[in-house]
Amino acid sequence: MAALLGLLGEPQVLRHLTVGALVAARVLPLVLLTPFFAVRAAPTLLRTAVALALTVALEPLAASVAPPLPGVLGLAPLVLREALVGAVFAVAASLPLHALGWFGGLVDTWRGAGQGEVTLPDGERASPLGALTLLLGVALFVTLGGHRLALASFAEGLVRAPVGGVVAEAGLRGVALGAARLVADALAFAAALAAPAALAIVLVEVALGLVARAAPQIPMHFAGMPLRAGVGIGAVLLSLSLAVERLPAAFRAAVGAASSLLGRLASP
Repeated sequence: MAALLGLLGEPQVLRHLTVGALVAARVLPLVLLTPFFAVRAAPTLLRTAVALALTVALEPLAASVAPPLPGVLGLAPLVLREALVGAVFAVAASLPLHALGWFGGLVDTWRGAGQGEVTLPDGERASPLGALTLLLGVALFVTLGGHRLALASFAEGLVRAPVGGVVAEAGLRGVALGAARLVADALAFAAALAAPAALAIVLVEVALGLVARAAPQIPMHFAGMPLRAGVGIGAVLLSLSLAVERLPAAFRAAVGAASSLLGRLASP
């Protein structure tokens, strides 16, 4: 035991442990917030193992470029900083997937199925079409190797923005503006996907309204529910068929934008 304590007190070992803690803080949001990992519903032990494996794999790279780090007492602010950096990357890299989920949720709301929520594999609650479109996006993302591209960009970010590095004020402003732009682009992407469904459902509502005016005795609210549901599903499939060719480029752009955000955190 004394030998082990002595080893832990060695400066080089202590540095690796400190860098490992900071890398773990940056890795944890990647494990928890990206849909393509889908491990939040898994046992805590499995989630911990995934985060630990990524930390062990990335720590040597991070240690090779990390600046001198403070002692244990000064580590807390750096851990918080790294967790925020990891969260920015995780959310930015997975925004197209979230946009697909928002798109399906919008259509479900318009077709009157917004209350029929289901549970995703990551433990979140989503509408039926929202869950379907999100999981289809995740399947396509993983099939195209997007998770490998995201991990490679994440590792590159450890070099461009080393753990424990100083963040310039201009870099923080750039990250904030860049993140806001990415969220706006994702919302616009979801709205563009949902536009055909919105038009189709409006036409259905107009047709049902005309029928209800001509035959008031027919309960059009209930009679039109199957029609709304069918039209919504058809519009979703149409939108996906039109957008599927552009999704790979959107996935690559999101990962590239996430990597760019990390680059803005680098010291001047």
